[in-house]
Amino acid sequence: MENVENKQVLENPNDQNLDSLFVPVKIDETESEHIAAEPYSYWKAVMRTFIKRPAAIFGTISFTILILAIIIIPFFAPEGYDASNTALIHAAPSAERIWGSDLMGRDLFFICFVGLRKSLWLALISSAINIVVGTLLGLAWGYFKKLDRIMIEVYNLISNVPSLLLYMLLAFILANSFPEMPSEAKLIISLTCTGWLGIALFVRNQTLIITNREYNVASITLGTPAFRIMMKNLLPYLLPIIITQLSLLIPGMISSEVSLSYFGVGLPVTTVSVGAVLNNGIAQFTLYPWELLWPAAVLAFVIFTFYLIGLALSDAMDPKKHR
Repeated sequence: MENVENKQVLENPNDQNLDSLFVPVKIDETESEHIAAEPYSYWKAVMRTFIKRPAAIFGTISFTILILAIIIIPFFAPEGYDASNTALIHAAPSAERIWGSDLMGRDLFFICFVGLRKSLWLALISSAINIVVGTLLGLAWGYFKKLDRIMIEVYNLISNVPSLLLYMLLAFILANSFPEMPSEAKLIISLTCTGWLGIALFVRNQTLIITNREYNVASITLGTPAFRIMMKNLLPYLLPIIITQLSLLIPGMISSEVSLSYFGVGLPVTTVSVGAVLNNGIAQFTLYPWELLWPAAVLAFVIFTFYLIGLALSDAMDPKKHR
C-alpha cells in the first residue's frame, strides 16, 4: 500500500510539496577545494621538507652563527680590528690573542671575521650579478632558437679557457688600465665578466624542457608576447632552481677571491679580507703556521655551510619530494 502511495506522489509531483520530499545539501563554495583535496602550497611544502633534513638544520644554524659573528665580534676588538702592534708581530696564540697575530701585528681572531664580512659582501654581489645576467640570457637563449648557434660558439670559446686564468687576466688588465678604480670594483668585474656563462647554459637547458609544454604552446598560439611568456610562464618555474644555484655559487666566488689574492691580482695586501689574510698566511706558513690555519679553517667552515644549505635547498625544492 505504501509503495502505491509513493508511486502516486512521483506520478503527480504537482499535487505534492516537493520541499518535503528533498533535503537540500548546503555547500560552502569557498570550501569546495578542501572537500576535493587538501590545499597545497609549494613554498610551505619546501619549508616542511627543508627542516626535516639534518644537513639543512646544521647549515642554517651555522649560517646564523656566522652572520652574528661577523657583525658582533669586530666591536669587541680592544684596539680596533685593524690596529697594528709592532711588538706583537707574528705573536703565537696566547691568552691575550687567542689566534695569534699576523705579520702586521694585527689580532688574527678579529681580522678573520672582519675579512669574512668583506669577502661575503663581494661574493654576494658577484653571485647576484652572475645569476641575474645568466638567468636573463639563458631564458632568451632557450626561447629564441636563432640564438642557439651564436651562444653555443661563445660558450665553447670561453669555457675552453680555465676560469681562474680568465679572472687573473681580467684583473691584471683592469689594474693597469684603470689604476684609480677601487680594487673591490675591479674584483667584482673580473668575477662577473664570464661567471654568468655557466648559469646561462643551465637556464637554457631548463627552458628548452618546459617551453614546449601545453600551457606555453597555448600562450604562443594566442599571440602572447615572448617577454611575457618568459617572465610569467618560464621564470616562476625556474625560480627554485635559480635560488639553489645562488646558494652554491657564493662559496665558489669566495674561493675565486682567495685564489686571485694568492696570485697577487686580487685585493691589496693591506685590505682586510679572507683572501688577503690567507695570502699573508701562506707566505709565513713554515715559520708561523697559525697565520694560515685559522683563516683556512674559517674559510672551510663558510664554504661547507653554504654547500650544505645549497644541497638541502636543491632537495627540498624538488616537487617529487613533497608528497
